[in-house]
Amino acid sequence: MVHALKPNPKSHIQENWRVLDFFSHHPESLNMFTFLFDDIGIPQDYRHMEGSGVNTYMLINKAGKAHYVKFHWKPTCGVKSLLEEDAIRVGGTNHSHATQDLYDSIAAGNYPEWKLFVQIIDPADEDKFDFDPLDVTKTWPEDLLPLQPVGRMVLNKNIDNFFAENEQLAFCPAIIVPGIHYSDDKLLQTRVFSYADTQRHRLGPNYLQLPVNAPKCAHHNNHHEGFMNFMHRDEEVNYFPSRYDPVRHAEKYPTPPAVCSGKRERCVIEKENNFKEPGERYRSFTPERQERFIGRWIDALSDPRITHEIRSIWISYWSQADKSLGQKLASRLNVRPSI
Repeated sequence: MVHALKPNPKSHIQENWRVLDFFSHHPESLNMFTFLFDDIGIPQDYRHMEGSGVNTYMLINKAGKAHYVKFHWKPTCGVKSLLEEDAIRVGGTNHSHATQDLYDSIAAGNYPEWKLFVQIIDPADEDKFDFDPLDVTKTWPEDLLPLQPVGRMVLNKNIDNFFAENEQLAFCPAIIVPGIHYSDDKLLQTRVFSYADTQRHRLGPNYLQLPVNAPKCAHHNNHHEGFMNFMHRDEEVNYFPSRYDPVRHAEKYPTPPAVCSGKRERCVIEKENNFKEPGERYRSFTPERQERFIGRWIDALSDPRITHEIRSIWISYWSQADKSLGQKLASRLNVRPSI
């Protein structure tokens, strides 16, 4: 949904009254908007951009003990962003400026690097927080759950064919390696189911045969026929297991035992706590940064197509996140907040 918001000369959004109407029904969106309407809402380029895993996975050790985990990429060159005027100038000069910057940096030997960090929670402590750790609208507080460095990624080679090596990339959160497993994160469970179908629709049923997506032991799977199939494998079987095909089983590794009690049902997350994190993040801004944040919301909510009801709802939300923020918005928009 963030990609529906487009920058314009006055604010981070343009023609987005429908978006603000939609999100006015979802107060859990406030945490996202503290990033989107903040100074970091428009990254300077990819080299200076963080990457945070939305979903919660599980790490499993050799003994079978599982922990919740979230992954984070931090650029070693720091986080840099563009304010509105800079975004207009840079984007107006080259709409692919971030891609150009990445390509030029790699070509010059100034290889972009990100450090990989994890945050860990013991599932036994899941209910000890004032939020649901599996709620994708929340970020785990680093003061309680510190970032732990585990690796790094360096981009040291440019691609030769942008379409073949980039546009045809097919990622899927269902593809995991031993030691990583899925949690009960509701969004992750949906993505595990849907992403492969999305790639089949976008690239064809044999997308895993494309060199950019195939494993290093190229095309070693049981896929047969279908659109875009280019392998001649008439002597092979397209099922598993088979005594005609000596494909070995993958090595067994521990998976967390699922112990369920009670009933499983579709319901609202119990500990939504939608306003604490947005309020804390807003209060962490400098006064100048807060003022720019407020100004962007004034621009957004001043759209004549935004109704008084929707305006009041947003002011109510921000008042619950931070009382002074709500008061400033209400005063400048001449709207009385209704909490």
